[in-house]
Amino acid sequence: MQRWDSVPAEPFETARGTVHAWQCDHMGHVNVRAYGELFEQACWQLYNRIGITPSLLRSGEFHMAAVEQHIRYLRELLAGDVVVVRSVITEVRGKVLKFAHAMRNDETGVLCATSAFTVLCLDAVERRAKPFPEEIVARASALVGTLDPQ
Repeated sequence: MQRWDSVPAEPFETARGTVHAWQCDHMGHVNVRAYGELFEQACWQLYNRIGITPSLLRSGEFHMAAVEQHIRYLRELLAGDVVVVRSVITEVRGKVLKFAHAMRNDETGVLCATSAFTVLCLDAVERRAKPFPEEIVARASALVGTLDPQ
């Protein structure tokens, strides 16, 4: 948990890419699958930053499960647009981690989409929620902040 007297963390870059024509739908703008792919890439970069590395997950110490995701599509993206995703942890509590992503057109700075996730730490054998390891809670807590939707 974030202390009441601590300074909120700034969002950090978790994904960067270019919109490709094959990611566009029949109307010529990015389809929802492409947004999801960029947000998924951002998740793995965020996890790695707080110590939930691929090798740790492969070790079987614990698993992760996304239990909720909310996406807001705000502005269209077109083939050739360069995008950047910045993320922030919004809450760390026992077995639960919440975080948010903001996707912007890197040329214009316009906010194009946001995504908020709730994920759980799972016991790999029992497949039930369990507390995150203390070192991950500490690293995630240092990154708790807010995502300015402007």
